[in-house]
Amino acid sequence: MSGNALYLYCVVPAAAGLAVPASPALDGGPVHAVRYQDLAALAHTCPPEPYQGSEEQVRGWIAAHNVVVEEAWESAQSVLPMSFDVIVAGDGDRSAEANLVGWLMEHHAALAGRLRALAGRAEVGVQVLWNLDALTGTGTGSAPEPEPRARGRAFFAQQLHRRQLREQLERKADSDCRRYFGQLAALADDVQVNKPRPVKGRQMVLNLSLLVLRDSIPRLGDYLETVSNEDAVEVRFTGPWPPYSFTGAFGNVGDNGDNEARWLKGQSEAERRGAANADSKEPGCPGDAPHAWREVSSQP
Repeated sequence: MSGNALYLYCVVPAAAGLAVPASPALDGGPVHAVRYQDLAALAHTCPPEPYQGSEEQVRGWIAAHNVVVEEAWESAQSVLPMSFDVIVAGDGDRSAEANLVGWLMEHHAALAGRLRALAGRAEVGVQVLWNLDALTGTGTGSAPEPEPRARGRAFFAQQLHRRQLREQLERKADSDCRRYFGQLAALADDVQVNKPRPVKGRQMVLNLSLLVLRDSIPRLGDYLETVSNEDAVEVRFTGPWPPYSFTGAFGNVGDNGDNEARWLKGQSEAERRGAANADSKEPGCPGDAPHAWREVSSQP
């Protein structure tokens, strides 16, 4: 055994027929289960130090991490995935496995309850975007050059037009976003609001992570199809995948000062969360979340 530490992938229900993922660990070795009552933490043995490497190496490790979590999720139908580079170290005469079992024991009720809440559920991503050229009628040609005397008046008229257009788009964004949010929230068990991302030639008006019953995904798809049929609207759907955004505090156990296990952290938070859902979790639409949509382009 190389070192006294365990790299943690996820926690799953420890059913009698628990199938430990056959996919290799980050280092190519085996993944094993550390059990406590009806819980099992999937881990591999590692040195008591964070995984450090180049960007390419980190991407490879994150991909391997995801494969293990997804295999466990498909087998157990419920999973609490950990972010990348959560490591449980030994402490003096206390082994890493003893520390991990102690953490499972201390938080047993909360972990088991969260696993029950996530059973049969998946995370999906939904983004709604506007095609600004199609929405505003721009990009289809250019107006003739005005005479020099008219250029001054044309400039001020153009600025007024841009301001009015921006105000109109903001009102439309507020209305549309609330409408989409309400419908999508009704189809989901939980919603995570993400900050809109910049997309060339598009304006993202909604960026959500949804926790949904896997059986209800077709209904969600039907609604998104109606949204995509609206003028100048595009819909992007990703998933389904394990519910990284809906683990509560447990996805980042190393950040909460837990005393039962000696948690080591390696890469930055963005890198640790990169494979799951790297979006900034700042509000990006209205509804039950604060309204922070003020990013409409002022294209003429």
